Amino acid sequence: MDDHDKHQFFRYQNHQLAYRKLGTGSRVALAFHGFGQTSVVYAPLAEVVGDVYTIYAIDLFLHGGSKRANTDCLQKNEWFDCITAFLADRQIARFSLIGYSLGGRFALTLAECLADRLDELILLAPDGIRFSRWYGVATQSMAGRAVFRYAMRHLSVLHRVGQGLVGLGVLRPSLLRFAEVSLATPEQRKLVYDAWTQFRHVKPDLTRIANELTQHAVPTHLIAGIHDQLVPASYLLPLTRLLDGYTLTQLPTGHNRLIEKSATVLLT
Repeated sequence: MDDHDKHQFFRYQNHQLAYRKLGTGSRVALAFHGFGQTSVVYAPLAEVVGDVYTIYAIDLFLHGGSKRANTDCLQKNEWFDCITAFLADRQIARFSLIGYSLGGRFALTLAECLADRLDELILLAPDGIRFSRWYGVATQSMAGRAVFRYAMRHLSVLHRVGQGLVGLGVLRPSLLRFAEVSLATPEQRKLVYDAWTQFRHVKPDLTRIANELTQHAVPTHLIAGIHDQLVPASYLLPLTRLLDGYTLTQLPTGHNRLIEKSATVLLT
C-alpha cells in the first residue's frame, strides 16, 4: 500500500481525527481539504513540496475517517480544542495552515485563536469569507432546515427552483450544473445537508482574524483560479480589505485543480 493511502488516527474526547502525514520537510503544515474530499487530495502537492513541508492533511468531520461523538452542530471552540490537542500530541509548536474550499473555512477559524503560532496562512479558494443568503435561509432556522431537508430528498423540486433562479438571472447556469452533479446520489445529498447544518456555526470572524494576523505578522497567501466560478478572486474581498498585507495569486485553472496547481506558489 502506498503511504498516501495510509490513514493515521488521533482520538480526543470520543472524537476521531483521521489524517495523513505527507512529506519530510522541516516546515510543518496542517492542511484541510474541500467538500466531499479526503486528505488524500494533498498527496500530489506533497510530491512537489514534500522536501520543504511535512504536511498533516486532516480529514474534516463527516469526511473520510474523521468522526464526531455526536451529530449536534460543531462549535468553533470544539474544533479549536480538538486541533490544539492534536498539536500537543504531535509536539508541534509552530506550523502553517493550508485550507482549500470548505477546508479554508476551518483553517480561518483556527487562525482566530492560533495566529501567534502560525508561520503562514495559505488559503486556496477558501469558503467562509462570504455566506449566501440561501445558506442562511437553509440552515439558521428549524423551518429553513425542514425545507432544505425536503429539497434534498426531492431533487426535482430543487431542479425547478434552480431553473427559475437561472431564468431570473440570480444563478449562473454553470453553478446549477455543478450543483446537480454534486447532488446526483442520495449519499451526496445527505452529505450536503449534514455538512451545511452541522457546520453552520463554523463561521470565521474576519475582523478578529485580520487583527490577529496583523498583530502577529503572519504572512498570508491567497490563491484563486482564474476560471473558478465557485470561489472567484472577487469573493475574497471581504477578507483582503481588512488585511494590512497579503499576496494574491491567480492561476490559470478552475476550482477543482487548484491544490495541485498551487505547488509552485508554496515553493516561492
